[in-house]
Amino acid sequence: MNSENSNLKSYRHKVGQNWYHVVLVTKYRNPVFRQDHQRQLMVDAINWVCPRHNIDVFKYEIMDEHVHLFISAPHKYSISKAIQIIKGATSYYIRRMHPPLRRYASFWHRGGMFRSVGNVSAKVVEQYIKKNTWALAQQKLV
Repeated sequence: MNSENSNLKSYRHKVGQNWYHVVLVTKYRNPVFRQDHQRQLMVDAINWVCPRHNIDVFKYEIMDEHVHLFISAPHKYSISKAIQIIKGATSYYIRRMHPPLRRYASFWHRGGMFRSVGNVSAKVVEQYIKKNTWALAQQKLV
């Protein structure tokens, strides 16, 4: 993760960050990334699709039958849309570059896993909300 991507992003009328840990699993957990050239093909696919859709990839890990991604999605995409883009485009790229994988009816499993990741803990957010709610209540009483 570089310092440019670790700060809040500014958009026209919004400021924020959308960081996610995403896990994509191949259909039937087929070990399609067992060999080095297949893993490299997935790396190439990630590097092909993500910059086209302004999705920042901080880190990735490619296992035999699944992929871990730590990404930052633009504010205009829901996490479902970001995953849909990544799964669809990587499937297209990998199948185009490695025709034997076209034999699978579906490349990725229908589901997926994601978790939002922030640079503050839930406890810090709870304290912030509690403090500011209390301050607002005090202002209304005065």
